[in-house]
Amino acid sequence: MTVEIKVPSMVCQACANTVTKAIKSLDTEADVQINLETKTVNINGKPSETAVKEAIVSVGHTIE
Repeated sequence: MTVEIKVPSMVCQACANTVTKAIKSLDTEADVQINLETKTVNINGKPSETAVKEAIVSVGHTIE
């Protein structure tokens, strides 16, 4: 499943790394692409969109 999520609180590479790590904790083989300019995360993997959003929020980021 491919999901795109807007993460407005993601402003730097450290934020991107934290978000990536949270998503990879759900699916180690997920393809995670982050664009800091548009503050979007594209995930191609097994976890549901709900699970991905919960993982992102659990590490302190906001989602739209």
